[in-house]
Order: sequence, then C-alpha cells, then structure tokens
Amino acid sequence: MAILCLIIFIYAFTTFTPQSALSDSTTVRIYDSFAEICKPYNGPLRFRQVDWDNIKHESIILQSASDTNNTILFFERRIVRINSNMIGKNVFVRKYAEQQNSTVCQLIKDNGEYSVVREIETGRYIRVQSDLIEYSHEPQSSSIYEVSFHPFPSAIPLTVTYVVNSLRWTTRYILRTFADGRNQFQVLADIINSSPFSYHFNVTHLMAGEISLAFGSSKSSSLVATTISSKNNMDYSGIHLFSLINKSLTIEPNSILTLPIILPQIQIKISYVHTLIMTIPSIISNSDTTILSGKHKFQRLYQISNSSSFLPTGHLLLYDSSVNVLTGECNLPALAESEKYEFELGQDSDIMLVYNRTLTTNRATNSTLVTTNVLVQNYKQRKVNIRLKSICQLSMTCVFYDNKGRTLGPRLRYELVLQAKSEVAFTFSTIRMAQQN
Repeated sequence: MAILCLIIFIYAFTTFTPQSALSDSTTVRIYDSFAEICKPYNGPLRFRQVDWDNIKHESIILQSASDTNNTILFFERRIVRINSNMIGKNVFVRKYAEQQNSTVCQLIKDNGEYSVVREIETGRYIRVQSDLIEYSHEPQSSSIYEVSFHPFPSAIPLTVTYVVNSLRWTTRYILRTFADGRNQFQVLADIINSSPFSYHFNVTHLMAGEISLAFGSSKSSSLVATTISSKNNMDYSGIHLFSLINKSLTIEPNSILTLPIILPQIQIKISYVHTLIMTIPSIISNSDTTILSGKHKFQRLYQISNSSSFLPTGHLLLYDSSVNVLTGECNLPALAESEKYEFELGQDSDIMLVYNRTLTTNRATNSTLVTTNVLVQNYKQRKVNIRLKSICQLSMTCVFYDNKGRTLGPRLRYELVLQAKSEVAFTFSTIRMAQQN
C-alpha cells in the first residue's frame, strides 16, 4: 500500500526506561502512521508483551552501523517466547494480614486470587491470598520475547532496526488573514505517542516523501535506509529534508507534542473569483432579441506559492484574525518545491457581480450575438483581487470579443485590483456559432 508519508529522522540520546524496550533507542525514524527504531546491537533484545504487540516482527533486521560498509551481512535470527512468571521463585508470604514478619516460601501455583506456596523451612504447602505475597522485585506476569542474531561478530559495530505503530506524526497548517490585507501561514508538526512510555530525543530531522509499507498482510515492506548526516542536500531516493529541530524533545506517554515549523518562503494570495457560464435559453416568442439579468456572489480563492521546500499533506484551518473567527478548513495536498496550489472556500457576500445580457439571434445563419454588461462591486473596507472568467456551456461553440472588438478566443479572463468601497463596469460580446452537422 503506497501512502504519502512524512518522515522524521531523530538522532537521539535516550535514557533507559525499564518499562519499555522502545525507549532506549539512539535513532528513531517517525512516519505518518508508524516509526522505525534504530539502536546499537550488543546482544539479545528483550521485549515485553506490550512492546511486542506494537512491533512489525518481519521488520526486525540487523545491519552494519558503518555508512561506508556495503557488505551484505548474513545472520540467523532467533525469536524465543519466554514465559516469565514467578512459579518456582522465592517470595515472602504472610499467612494473614495482621502478621508482622513474612516467611520465605517458594511459589508453586498462582491462580489469581489465591496461590499455593511451599514454606522453605518446613517444606509444608500453604494456600494463601495472593495479596499477602510480597516480592523482592517487580513480578513479570506477561511473556518476554527475546530476539537474537547468530553468529555475533563483536568486532563489527551493528545496529538493529524494527518498526512500531505506537509513534507517528502529522502536519497541520493555519492561515490567518488580517484587515490590512496581510496574512500569516503557520506550519505545525504533531508528534503522537500512543504508547504508555516516554521518548527522549536531542536532534530531530523532519523528512517528507512516499514510503511503501504493508501492515497486516503478506506484501513486502519498503523502507528507506539512510545514514546519519546533518547535510541539507541529501538524496534519499525521493525523500526530502523538511525541517531541522536542534533541541531536546520529550514525548510523554499517550500524548501529542506540537512543534511550530518555520518555513519563510511561503506566499499566500487571496482573490475573489467567479465563472460566468454563457447559456442560450430556448426562445419562446417570435422575437429575435432576448434580455436576461442576474446577480452572483464571488468565491474566496486562496493561492499558496511554495518556494522554500516540500510541503507535506495536512489539515488547513483558516482564521480571520481581525475578528478571530474560523472561516474555513480544507485538506492541503503534498506540494513540491515551487509548486502552486489553489482552492476555493465559500462565497463572500461583500463582493458582488451584477450583469444584464442581450441576445440577438440571426435565424439566417443560426448564430447568436450576446452582449453582456457586467458590474463588479466591492463593499469591503480594503482593496481586493478580482478574477472573473466566462465560458460557454459544453454544448455551445463560442468566440468572445472585448469591448473594442478584439478576439479573446473561446473564453474570457478578466483580472483587476478593486479598491475599497468601489465598483467597476465593463462590456464584452460573445458569438454563438452554428453547430456543424
């Protein structure tokens, strides 16, 4: 399954957290729906059940830690499920709650509410409540999964990587517009930790690109294997450097950490657009002249010009900051560097189009001359960019002319800057050509 992904390369020094084998990694690559853990391999790895349930087991691989060693390494991988429980271990038992001193016993059977123990000193078997049993260290009730590779050449530095689905990130965008015509475009990165464990990172590289990875199926997985580097002109086979966060990060358990991303070369242009479609109504009377009129509101159009870097797909919220009102939202697709993207978000009642249209039919040639008078009105307290288009309906063949009789082709496009509290009027003509049999 090909999905458009965002990649974070995180070079991290992580403090060891005994609750999870995921928390002591030195490198983490976080995607939009999963993460790849990369850590030095110094011997067998052990994962608790809660970790193992989040791991893509076939992704556990061993590779050379050197970025110059292209040798293919061959290892036998062993995964062993160890039933870790306290059966046969020594515990401390009180026969009743008020007993002050506990007795050393061997745990024989654990049935949840009650357990059977053997007293070391006397060899007698005792059935006691499980909450009266004390342990010298935290009991491990769930299974342990041990992963090891053989043979293990200690002279070669090795790293082990594996994929988990408890850590991911996504992108959000916020566009704020102001009464003076200014606007502000903000990029936010949400790092989402759905596990009960903490992560600690020092330097974060945000990368973006398309990663193919299949979860829960027999399809092969495709991961981008890259070496650690701080250069900004790296080639990751279609993967782009998005941003660099050069500070320590702590991702708390079951949390979302939101970070602002600075991208200075994003330009936003706001225009008001309308497309006037030319139609020829059925002439009911015998008159060769028909007069039509109408009124329309312009649509708000936003154009994003991206000249700084790759923009990942993400959710976009728009605010009118002059009154702090949410005015729209959309899903922004991934944009390459220098790519432009336009989207419309609703009508604006302050920008109006009023028109009247005169249709004169020539029955001899079976053609129609349409003269359109247009009035565009701006009721806002600021100037606005206007874009008006006119086209003919698909069943018609038309040619447009301006008010000086110059041919404009099969469509009209009119752009201007309309000052605050002002209006502009103009006229254009259209000839509907006879249909060819």
